[in-house]
Amino acid sequence: MSEEQFQYILQNIFDNIDGVRSAAIVSTEGLIVHSILEEGISEIKLAAMTATILSVAERVLMELKSGVLDVCIVQGDEGNFIVMEAGKELIIAVCLNFDSRMDTAFIEMRKSSEQLKSIS
Repeated sequence: MSEEQFQYILQNIFDNIDGVRSAAIVSTEGLIVHSILEEGISEIKLAAMTATILSVAERVLMELKSGVLDVCIVQGDEGNFIVMEAGKELIIAVCLNFDSRMDTAFIEMRKSSEQLKSIS
């Protein structure tokens, strides 16, 4: 997959979800693949934390016999962080303003996930 394809997918997230502050495609190993981040956000830290969050959430669901992870949401008083698998090797991470529509974010992130699965 080319840098242009990753850029296109992330730009679609920004274009179709109101209130996106940052978005990244991360490997399951915790490395940044491509990102559009607001100033002051570390790519390295974001990638590592994203992979960790996804891994821990999947293990929790497995231990609780609650099925396969769909989406992981971390809510703060100033914004939300959403993590979603995009195939076996990639993860989509999006940071949103607090008042952003979560339903729209889920729909667009699922579309992006499918795009990544089909071209990776």
